Amino acid sequence: MAKSSKDITITVNKDEVATDVAALAFIERGTTMVPLKVIQSIPGIQVAWSNSTKTVTAVRDKETITLVAGQKSAFIGNKKVDLPVASQLKQGRVMVPLRFIAEAVKAYVGWNPYTRDVFVVKATPEMIAKTQSDNLAEARKATLELPTVRTLKPITQIQEVTIPDHTYYFPEGRADQVFMTTGSGIEYLEAVGGRLEQKWIAKLGDQGAKGPYLVTSRIVEEAGAQPKITTGRVVFFRTFWKIGSAEYGFINQNGEVTTLGQHDMPSSYEFFEVPGEKASK
Repeated sequence: MAKSSKDITITVNKDEVATDVAALAFIERGTTMVPLKVIQSIPGIQVAWSNSTKTVTAVRDKETITLVAGQKSAFIGNKKVDLPVASQLKQGRVMVPLRFIAEAVKAYVGWNPYTRDVFVVKATPEMIAKTQSDNLAEARKATLELPTVRTLKPITQIQEVTIPDHTYYFPEGRADQVFMTTGSGIEYLEAVGGRLEQKWIAKLGDQGAKGPYLVTSRIVEEAGAQPKITTGRVVFFRTFWKIGSAEYGFINQNGEVTTLGQHDMPSSYEFFEVPGEKASK
């Protein structure tokens, strides 16, 4: 596959980090090099640059990481570690290996080679706690509000509807697994370590062979591993944003749909309790 000429895009939690032309991220020997601005965007980190000693210092929870431009080693506290690529100066800007620093401060880094997108996620305990709420509607809302990491090959020509009505499917009693459909596409995501990871995506065609039992259309193209649903039923919320409501109900393993009614859903992820839903074990 030919190398993409697209600039690398970096998102920290949900915010894209803008960099100027002189400090664009680049890949050297498989390592993504980024300007200090990106590292400074990771929550909970203080970053400093000493021009006299050419040293980068990053501090998190009283632990200090130091790198010197041009050196292929760094220190985490008093421990010396080797770097895959030395930090360096480029057009007057210091560029550092993103994954090394991010993982040293307990942040997650994901890379999509197809779109040249980098995802950095540093979840707070509060973010994770909300996804584990005993209130299932609140937990589902919090899960969908996590930073989303998409590292699969995109499916081309997935038709989007003009108004973004979605259908959300959750295994019964669960908040950490969700299917979402819109237009002619469906994707499956899982909450992992304070982030929402895309595990599977598919383009749907006409009625035909099924994938997961909630899919009644033929799968034209897919990427990732097709998930298996282990609960007996799936809860669905079919949204209608024009009128601020959602149709809801259950789908069983035979694909039979039981629609229970319609409920106000004035904004994204404002889920509600579904009568008869059982808590997961």
